[in-house]
Amino acid sequence: MLQWGWDPLEDYPGAGKSWSARCTHCGIIKPKKLAHVQKGRGGCTNCAGRDVSDEDARKIASKAELEPLVHYPGSLQPWLCRCMRCGHVGTPTYAKIRSRGHQCWSCRSEKIADTLRLSNEEAIASMLEKALDPLVPYPGSTEIPWKARCMKCERILDPGPTLHNIRGSQGGCAGCAERGIDPAKPGYLYIVVHDGHQALKWGIANSEQRLAQHLSQGWTPVARWNFDLTRDAWAFERQIKSWVRAQGVPKALTADQMKYRGHTETAYLADTSLEVLQSYIMSVTGRSPEPLQAT
Repeated sequence: MLQWGWDPLEDYPGAGKSWSARCTHCGIIKPKKLAHVQKGRGGCTNCAGRDVSDEDARKIASKAELEPLVHYPGSLQPWLCRCMRCGHVGTPTYAKIRSRGHQCWSCRSEKIADTLRLSNEEAIASMLEKALDPLVPYPGSTEIPWKARCMKCERILDPGPTLHNIRGSQGGCAGCAERGIDPAKPGYLYIVVHDGHQALKWGIANSEQRLAQHLSQGWTPVARWNFDLTRDAWAFERQIKSWVRAQGVPKALTADQMKYRGHTETAYLADTSLEVLQSYIMSVTGRSPEPLQAT
């Protein structure tokens, strides 16, 4: 019992009987069974955060300057929260909030940007490594776009990439390389439906090309929410997926059925209706979808 962090408060009653003990880490008193402890089921649920009520979890989040947008899902599940410092949305877990305090991708990026400040020579070298020729002096920050010329296709990039992206997995000339979603750029959350599959799909994107890909495969756009930063849209997308799967709704399609990817964000209309999903998204985002343009 001591090896598992439990201090017995009474004489040993037998392997199959409850044994009152105090957690040596948090002090809570729990009835434990030695047989369970010996089988590896002796962890403290309070230390793991599973005994926390929604009210108590919200207090911890509030102290960490985070505003929960949905009910407490459990210690290790993504929890949709809005940062009270910068207003951006993310999905940290309660376990991380409790152990590390404030959790915000946007605020963290600002700290990273400060630590990544470079000298003029280092900054220029980073650009040249990606075949970019700076056309103006280094702006002095890794988060400020830097006007440059692609040394491969001679295209002028204005606004250019940021050094934060250049020194990461992104950056370079969009005309010379296939790019994924940039979380620091405007984007949108969308819903499309497919009459043939009798399924719906939600997702996020940076460009109109994404919806065009779906249109070419028989999908029809039905709702859209625009965001200043795609990382905020991604946080809502992650929450939607967690909520849908928590209702016991499985994926509708396989990877082979989705030429342009995204099968993990699908569901049959028979399992969850378009109205239900759209209503849920409106409740967590706090706003109605944007008017759709005619296609």
